[in-house]
Amino acid sequence: MTKPLLRARRKAALWLGGIAVVSGLASAALVMQRSSSAPVVPATRWIPVHPEPLTVRLGLVGRLEAESTLTITAPFDATVQDKLVSEGQRVTQGQLLFTLSTTQLDIQMRQALAELLKAKRAVQELETWENSQDVGRARRGLATARMILSDTERKLTETRQLLDRGIVPRMEVDALEQQARQQRLDLAAAEADLKSTLARGQGENRQIADMELANATARYDDLVAAKSRRELTAPFAGIAINVQGPGSAPAALPVYAGTRVAPGQPLIGLASVERVKAVAKVDEGDVNQLREGLPVQISGDGFEGVVLEGHIESVGRQSANSDTQGAGASYQIAVGIPPLTAEQQASVRLGMSARLSIVVYRNEHAVVIPAAAVSRVGEKLTVTHRDSPEHPASQVAVTTGHAAPAGIEVFGISGGYIGLTDGSE
Repeated sequence: MTKPLLRARRKAALWLGGIAVVSGLASAALVMQRSSSAPVVPATRWIPVHPEPLTVRLGLVGRLEAESTLTITAPFDATVQDKLVSEGQRVTQGQLLFTLSTTQLDIQMRQALAELLKAKRAVQELETWENSQDVGRARRGLATARMILSDTERKLTETRQLLDRGIVPRMEVDALEQQARQQRLDLAAAEADLKSTLARGQGENRQIADMELANATARYDDLVAAKSRRELTAPFAGIAINVQGPGSAPAALPVYAGTRVAPGQPLIGLASVERVKAVAKVDEGDVNQLREGLPVQISGDGFEGVVLEGHIESVGRQSANSDTQGAGASYQIAVGIPPLTAEQQASVRLGMSARLSIVVYRNEHAVVIPAAAVSRVGEKLTVTHRDSPEHPASQVAVTTGHAAPAGIEVFGISGGYIGLTDGSE
């Protein structure tokens, strides 16, 4: 075989080999294309669900305050005779705190008693006014005027008869007539005097006397009641505190034995230790979750190991923070706590910080599923559900509730199994 023919055969073999390689690559590409276009069905895992209690809590940080705070004031103008308590001291109910001098009060009481006796006497006189000396004098004056007039009229009659017989002159008759007219005027004045004298024991005069007696009685009784408070005691167990001034005013100056005090002047404050409350601020985003009556658990570092139970007494309607530009509003809440036991009082102190755990929602039969199991179909939320492994699956419309550590609360199913596709978590 010649060399040209060998070279031609080699070229032909190389060309046929190239065609075979290209054909193999094309076949492999076609196979890969067909395998990638085949649908892949994801696997579904079925998770059992059943109702169980769900509790949602809101945590806040606040402080403990006295449920009731009382300012003990001076009941009357006096001098502090004894001071038996100091600021910060713990006092028991009924414990004697102050003793006040009653020297000035005794003077006022004697004056008030004198006015009371005068007012009583005036009322008693008006009650028996018709038998009083003034009425008797007016009645005697009226009787006298009638007698004098009657005597003059009798004389006038006799004198007219004598005049007709010519025994006496006309002048005597005229004089008697003039005298009778004057006496009739005196009689009318006596009748008016008796009427006005009787009226003095009735109507407005009687009302005025009754009111003056009522005022005198009230003044005297008020002074007697004030004197009964010369010894000031603690109305409840608590802590003696400084009396704070109104608003941002400084605290009132303390009083001591010998200090002159005026009525209503603060002497000392008293904060309850048996009844305390917890106060805290809640942000505007959470305040609408709270309402009066929700149960609260209170704990704190200062009274570690003691958990106080309470309930919300009030939720503020007015923002409690200052009007800072861009700052969110916060609102104050107050949590009522039952009276503390002796053991709790030993650990709990006023002003301690407190952690509040508020139960804002509780459902004894809540169904909680992973959030990935909920799908949106149009405007509806659905889950893949079946009652048991033997039942067919179906899409059930649900509504969502509160979030939970295990997922989200849903309404619309009460148990069974929900489908969760692989990779959806």
